[in-house]
Formats: sequence, C-alpha cells, structure tokens
Amino acid sequence: MKTASHLVDEILEAIWIARENDQSLILELVVDCPHDVTDLNVPECLIELESEGLVRISGENVTLTETGEDRARNIIRRHRLAQRLLMDVLDVSEKESEEMACRFEHILSEEVTDKVDAFLGHPTVDPNGKPIPPSDVQPEMADFIKPLVQRMTRLAVGQRARVAFMTPSFHKRFDRLAAFGINPGAELSLHQKKPAYVVRVGETELALDADIANEIFVRPID
Repeated sequence: MKTASHLVDEILEAIWIARENDQSLILELVVDCPHDVTDLNVPECLIELESEGLVRISGENVTLTETGEDRARNIIRRHRLAQRLLMDVLDVSEKESEEMACRFEHILSEEVTDKVDAFLGHPTVDPNGKPIPPSDVQPEMADFIKPLVQRMTRLAVGQRARVAFMTPSFHKRFDRLAAFGINPGAELSLHQKKPAYVVRVGETELALDADIANEIFVRPID
C-alpha cells in the first residue's frame, strides 16, 4: 500500500529533525505528529521512499536525497512559520500551536507561506529557537506586505513598539536583555539609531549595539 502524502511528509520531517540532532539511525527515527501513525511501519515506508528517490538508505542509516531535502525543507519551513504566527500573533499556547502547525504544514501553499514569512518580518528561528529555512526566492509581493512583526532596527526614531520575540546569538545575551526588562510583551521606544541604538524601557534607557538590536523583533504600536 502506498504511503499517504501527509505521512511521507511526516517521515521526511522526522529525518530532517533527526539530522539537526546529529542522528541518522533508522531505528531511532521518531515520527511524532497528531495524525494516526501508530501502525506506521517506518522501515518499510523508508524503502518505499527510497524507491521514489526521496531518501537514501545505507545500512542502518537514512539520509535525504536532493529531492527529499527540498520537500523536507519546505515542510519544516511551513511548520515553524505557522507556529511562529500562532504563538506570536494569535497568542496560542505552545502545545496547541505545535499541534495546529503540524496540520498547517500539509495545507499551506508556497504563496501563502511566503506571505506569512513577510508578514512576520522574515523570522530566522521558531519559538523554540530552531532555525526556519529561508525561502529560495522571495515573492514579488513581499516588499508590499507590511510586516506585523519586524526587527527593532527598522523602527523610526521616536516610535513605540512591543517586543514580540528575540533571537540572541548567545544565551547570556538573552539573560542580559531580560535583566533590563526587554522581554516578550515589554513596551519600548526607540530614541536614537547612531552611534548606537538607544531604547527606553519603562524608566530605563539602554544603548544597544546594532547586532544586538537586530536580534530584537517587535510589533509597532504607532
């Protein structure tokens, strides 16, 4: 019996995630989704996917072919962008957003996915800090879609905004920002851009280097 398309997606997604965790063993592959996969025989499905040119099996290990890589990449991108949208914009809980994103990844078209990406300001990581694969080609309409969420560096001087999420390169940097009150939900205003970005959070003014300011994503208030 031919494996259903959405289950093929789930297997390719599982291989991608396993690779992110430096794993490639077939027996360790975890297909975790809200769909009914209890009777899914992963090793048998992998043989089928290999015959379709989506995966490559070598002994106990499985890897993605170029075709499988492209398909898995798009699945991961749709899932992580959907979860970003659900949590940051619609304030859906992490558990529910994960379940809903698992369904959205199978139905979002490429055009809708690109528009969600532009709408969010092209985030680079999902709510858990996992990388979001970028689009190969940005859609022509992307420049005309006003992002609901954008990098703090794109604010105008004097503009107020609320912190949506942060993507700090170093965990200690995240802790430092949090100590000064820059957390998701915090309101701030941008006072200057040069020679450093100066923001006011409550009664506190902070000077931030450009690379740090660029890692703070906000929702403009006015």
